[in-house]
Amino acid sequence: MNTLADMHSKNSAATLVGYDFSNSLEELVRREKIDCYIVSTEDGFSPLGTSKQFISNELGICEHDISALANWNRFDNPLVSLVGLSNQNPSGSLKGVVLAASETSKCYEQFAVPFHSRPYRDFYYNVVYESIEYATKILKAEKLAISHLSGSGHFHEDVAACVVEALAHFCDSNDSPHIETFMFIGCCIKPSHLTVIQRLNLEEDRSKHRNIRTQSSQRNGFEEISLDCSTCG
Repeated sequence: MNTLADMHSKNSAATLVGYDFSNSLEELVRREKIDCYIVSTEDGFSPLGTSKQFISNELGICEHDISALANWNRFDNPLVSLVGLSNQNPSGSLKGVVLAASETSKCYEQFAVPFHSRPYRDFYYNVVYESIEYATKILKAEKLAISHLSGSGHFHEDVAACVVEALAHFCDSNDSPHIETFMFIGCCIKPSHLTVIQRLNLEEDRSKHRNIRTQSSQRNGFEEISLDCSTCG
């Protein structure tokens, strides 16, 4: 991992933040660098599409179910939602995957027009914060990776800033589990997009997280977490 920041929370715990655009998800999991993946629901030639077979084998969940859940959350679901996939394979190394709403999701249209405006920061912040909470508290993950969550070829440094702000706020919360590493992987992200992280790491004072309402339910045997973003902005 190329380290960008050694982030220390208010509780004195340290989390390494960085990126790896050279190795595949499969290779990083095999080398025990990742135990949970937060990935956009965009299928096809995308981080999810190119790693779906591996995720299926690793979690013991058939590819058809993964595609169906991702497509539902992207094209049909009007709510800002995450779908949590926990490992059902005793021999798998991944603890789980979070299928996260992104810029190409139907739900994003209520905040901004995709590809024609700057990223809607509160959307990305809250999606990432709740994804981290699910990954660490439910899946018990400690080594997280995240894909671009924007449309393909449309990553913006504002998204990187939102991701790290959410991570910092989560780590600062009193009951947060320790996150050992947090890594950007996949396509569409360049190191130049992530220079904002090094600037953020130098700030001595941080704002505080504002809780939003969430609701968990079961969908086809998997956990759906819907976010109430009515107070975003």
